Formats: sequence, C-alpha cells, structure tokens
Amino acid sequence: MKQLLYSLTVSVGLLLGGCAGQPSAKVDTQKSETAPIEPFSMEGVMAIHDEVMPKMGEISMLIDALKEHADKNPDSPHANAMRKLQESHKAMMDWMREFGDAFTSDEILKGAALSEEKKERLRLETERIETVKKLMLESIAEGQKLLEEAAE
Repeated sequence: MKQLLYSLTVSVGLLLGGCAGQPSAKVDTQKSETAPIEPFSMEGVMAIHDEVMPKMGEISMLIDALKEHADKNPDSPHANAMRKLQESHKAMMDWMREFGDAFTSDEILKGAALSEEKKERLRLETERIETVKKLMLESIAEGQKLLEEAAE
C-alpha cells in the first residue's frame, strides 16, 4: 500500500512538474468548429499535447496495477504491457522537455514568429507528438485489456 501511495505521489508530481513552464495554448472552440487547426502550427502541436497529457495519471495507475502481475513473471504479457506504459510515459516527458528547450515561451504562448529552421522543427515536433500520442493510447488500451481479463 505504501508503494502504491508513493507511486501515485511521484506520478502526480511528475504530471504537474512536466507541465510547469509548458502552458497549453488556448483553443478557441468556436474557431475550431469553423476552421480546423493547422496541422503544423504551434496551436496544433499544443492541441495534441493537451489531448493526451491528462492520460499520464492513468498510465501511472496502470503501471502500478500491472506491477504485481509483472513481478510474478517478467516475461508475461502484463510485464510487457507495463514496460510499454513506462515507455509511453517517458516518451511524453522527454517530448515536453525537448519541446520546451527548442522553443521560447513567446513562441509557444504568444505566437511569436518562427524562423524557417524553427518551422521545420515544429513540423518534426508535430510528428513526434503524434507518435507519442499513438504510443500512449495503445499502451493504455493494452494495459486496460489485460487488467480486465485478469479480473474476470
């Protein structure tokens, strides 16, 4: 029980700390209904981030729930699912750190003009966050499925 509480505390800390300095771009819902977000824009990148960032807590809880099964058999599907969840968690944390290092707060929050080099970097970051999103969603689905099967 202590380990679960510790893990949840660390996870929440990472979740909150990971977003510090990475304020999300506000998306005007009326605007997005009439005009889709441009795919390689700062607004588009942040919309993807904002969609999956709340799932970091779920990932941490699934890791904790799978740990008991994984500890019994390191080669089990539960252990593999736990590793994928850990990988997806790390991928998001790494992406946020590297994204924050690549762009200034004015570029992220205020729409400051980007150089051609930074526009290319933004295109690459869009692809990277899409990959992180896919990894996160797939690992969550796999972990949930295994836990549901174990509960039956």
